[in-house]
Order: sequence, then C-alpha cells, then structure tokens
Amino acid sequence: MPRSRVPPTLLTKLRHPREATDGPRLWNAKRRIKTSKGLSPEQFQQFKQTPPHVWYNAYISLQQDPSRTGLSSHQKFAPAELYAIDRTVNDRGELEWWKLDREHLDKFMDAHPQLSNVSGDVRTFIAENGHTLSKSKILQLLRSPVQYFSASSNVPLEQRKQIYFPDVKDAVVLMRTPHLGPRYAAFDVPLHFSKLDMKAYLKDVYNVDVLHIRSVVIQSKVQRKDATSPYTQGALFRPPSQKKMTVQLAKPFVYPAEIKDLSPWEYDTYWNTMKAYVAEQRENSIWGSTQPNLEHRKSIAQQAQQLLKGKDKWAPTWQAFADTTRAMQGVATQLPKSLPTRTAPPASTSVK
Repeated sequence: MPRSRVPPTLLTKLRHPREATDGPRLWNAKRRIKTSKGLSPEQFQQFKQTPPHVWYNAYISLQQDPSRTGLSSHQKFAPAELYAIDRTVNDRGELEWWKLDREHLDKFMDAHPQLSNVSGDVRTFIAENGHTLSKSKILQLLRSPVQYFSASSNVPLEQRKQIYFPDVKDAVVLMRTPHLGPRYAAFDVPLHFSKLDMKAYLKDVYNVDVLHIRSVVIQSKVQRKDATSPYTQGALFRPPSQKKMTVQLAKPFVYPAEIKDLSPWEYDTYWNTMKAYVAEQRENSIWGSTQPNLEHRKSIAQQAQQLLKGKDKWAPTWQAFADTTRAMQGVATQLPKSLPTRTAPPASTSVK
C-alpha cells in the first residue's frame, strides 16, 4: 500500500529565537526609533570642561565634610563603592569610570550631573563592553548614541538587533480589487513565491486563515529601450513577468475606503510643479529640439479662428508696424509745446 504524502510546510519562524536584551535597538535600521539618549551639546561641553576625576574628587570632599549637608544618605558612596571606583584610575590619574560593573556604574552615573541623563540601553552597552572601550569611543557614544550604534564595527555581533527590510522585488503587495467579494483578496507577489509561501505568510504575519489560492503569471509586453539618437530605434527587450495570487479567506475582509480629498498632502501643488519640471526637461532634451513647438501651433490656430469668425482683421506686418509708429507720433504731438526747461548755472569767472 503506498504511503500517503505529507504536504510540505514552510518554516517562517526561528528554531531558536533570540533572547530579548536591553542593548542598542534598531541600530542598523534606516528609520531608527530614537530611544537611545546621550548628552545634549550643552551637557557634553560641560562634561568635557569638568572631567570625571575632577568632579569625583570634589564630590568626595563634599561627602567627607561634616559641615556640609547637601547630600542625602542614598547619594553618598559606600566604602566598597569608593574602592571599586578608585581601582579604575589609570597611570595618568584619569578616572576610567566606564570600566565599572553594572551596579557601581549606575550609582556613579546617577550621582554625576551630566551622566544621569543617559538612557538605560546606553548604560547596558557601556557595562557589557566597558573593558574594550577607549576614552575617544566613550565620548563618541555619549555625544550621539544613534550615530555610534549605526556603525557595525562599534557594536559586537552578539548584541546587534538586526532588522531586515525586504527588497522591492520581493514585496507582497495587497491590491485594491472592488470587483471581488469580501472573502477574496488579490496580491502581487514575487516570481519565486509559491502557494505554500503565501499561506504561511498570511498565517504567521497577520494570523489570517486561507481556504484556497489561485496563482497566475502574466507575461510582460515587448518594449524598446531609449534610442541613442533621434534617427535610430532602441533595442527590443521584454520586462520581467508578473505573478498574481487570488486568495480565498476564511473570514471576510473589506478594503478601506479610498481617500479622495488629497489637499492635506498638497497634491495639486506637487502635481503642477512636477508637470512643469518634466515639460522643461523634455524641451531641453533631444526630444524638444526635434519635435515641433505645440504651444506655438496652438496660438496660430487660435489666431486663424479669430480671423475666420471676423473678430480680428488681417493686416501685413509692415502695416502693423506703421500703425504703431503713427500712434506713437500722435502721442508725441499731444504733449504741450512749452515744457519747463532747466536753466544752466552761470559760468564761474576766473579771477586773475
């Protein structure tokens, strides 16, 4: 007895999903969510003018002075914390505070007037990679965390949260199909997309159950490439074919109503500007130098219609110029003959 075939399934989820960490988020995305917060320009300038070791020494002297009561009990460093901070002093007497562990790092940054504004994901990154960071890297990170995380060389591979944007050719596009019923939806899919891919895609991404799928590949028409000169024709080529799928849904779906009022997006202004720009580009190209001037033809046709209807009277060009000259002379004769003239100043006499 032959064995029954089990239909293949498409795995669209990771077998071993990655654990959620509090590291840099969307570091390599083109449109990042601005959650990583560093120092503002004013705070960064103050941080450079007052180095951490200078502030630390002043803070310890304030803590040890019993006459000053500006610090509360939770703002003071314990002896163990003082010992951990003193161990990060290098040979030049500078305080490498970014090499502290997470507990002591949070206490140090909370007490610092500028470092207390840094977000939690940046603190997590400093605590996990402090032993590999230098002073210049720390300054770059505090100035602009988003710009620092956007460079792949600055973030270790195990801490990256990569976000993959699909190629335009591999996108699944839902089409507006008012002729189909509410239980059917049409999609433009890549050529390598199969029915199993479509079913798994709708189920895993949108949690939509599919009953039936029909697919068709539409061959594109033959086109010509742009010619190199106005006296030759371009080479023939056929664009890639297009694949469409019609899906029968388990639950009805109604496409949202189409937006008719496009005034909030300045559609008319954008459309008129682009039309004028394209027309100017065409006139300045080879096409404009080889094609007739349509605007000039329209103006000549309008003048001919005016003459045929008797609204205008035809006259040769020299006669029109003569009429214009006579009109200008008539205006000149109407001017008053005695116009006020400016008298010349008397000549200066030379004294010998």
